[in-house]
Amino acid sequence: MNIVHFAPYGVNACGMYEAARDMVVADIKSGHIASFVDIGSTTTDYKKCEPKVGEVDNRGDVPIVTKDPSIANEADIIVAHTGVPDNWIVKNQAPVIVIMHGRPAASFAVEQSKKMVSYSLMAEFASWPRVKKMVTFWEHHVDFWKLIIPESKLVCFGAPPIDKSRFSDKGEKYDFGGKGGKWNIVIADTWRDDVNSFEIVNGAIEAAKRIPGIKVHLFAMPNPLPQCWEYLVGELRNLNSLGAIWGRRDKMEEVYRGADIVLSPQRIVTRSVGEPLCCGTPVIAANGCKEATIAVDTGSPKDVADGIEKLISMMTSSLECVQKNIKMQAESFSLGKYSERMNLIYNEVKKCHVNYAK
Repeated sequence: MNIVHFAPYGVNACGMYEAARDMVVADIKSGHIASFVDIGSTTTDYKKCEPKVGEVDNRGDVPIVTKDPSIANEADIIVAHTGVPDNWIVKNQAPVIVIMHGRPAASFAVEQSKKMVSYSLMAEFASWPRVKKMVTFWEHHVDFWKLIIPESKLVCFGAPPIDKSRFSDKGEKYDFGGKGGKWNIVIADTWRDDVNSFEIVNGAIEAAKRIPGIKVHLFAMPNPLPQCWEYLVGELRNLNSLGAIWGRRDKMEEVYRGADIVLSPQRIVTRSVGEPLCCGTPVIAANGCKEATIAVDTGSPKDVADGIEKLISMMTSSLECVQKNIKMQAESFSLGKYSERMNLIYNEVKKCHVNYAK
């Protein structure tokens, strides 16, 4: 089949791009003609969106070159990822599968704060006859989405796909250099406002007070740092536990391979949970994240620190056992498993769709 994916933001801007890219790779590897349209940074005025055409993403073993939106006219199926204005996909008759990357609560909050229409847009998409399926990757979200999405259209996959030709335990490791410690802890979700990174960082600070040799490395940080961050960074510096501070960067797989532990405020298995697991690195995340190596109450700095202590003890006494558990969890993100499920949906959608333009 000819599958055309529409997604926003661009390389290294957010996990949504990475997830969409890996879904294109999965489609190509399963024998489809698959294309990627990157519409660029989104805005409430869709006329200002400028697609990035001809951008090359050659990470992994399948290079992706972004296409002009007009390629949708050749599609058997359009896959629309969260944040794509509908003007890009209304000019043809191909059936649409919507990938819902966001959280229902965050979608509702964005609209409630009047930043942009989000939750209502999902409800509108659900009412379109051309939209055949709406896919979430998280069981936590099903009970919320089903309020606005018919059961016949709502699909839940167990976990998002991750390209293991990139994210694996083999390959270069990031060198923390003089900023490294005996235990290097990476936090990569510092930029998010739909989860509480503040709490997990406070947990890392509590752990640094207890455990000698901890260095906390903060990635995807704002530049310049807002004053609120200066207090947290300052406390880590006072404890001699401040490691590297980075903005967004390429090759995060090297960072994950170089880390001893990744901390995540996530309760769902987002990219910042799945990617390090695929790289062989244990993850501490919020209660409810069943894929995490250890789940903790991220709202309690003490509980986060307890989890870090427990994991370090496990790694010290039985690293092989920890690694075995990580490999088992990483199987959830197989591109092959994703394709098996998605191909069933593609076949169903193509079979039932009526092209009224013909």
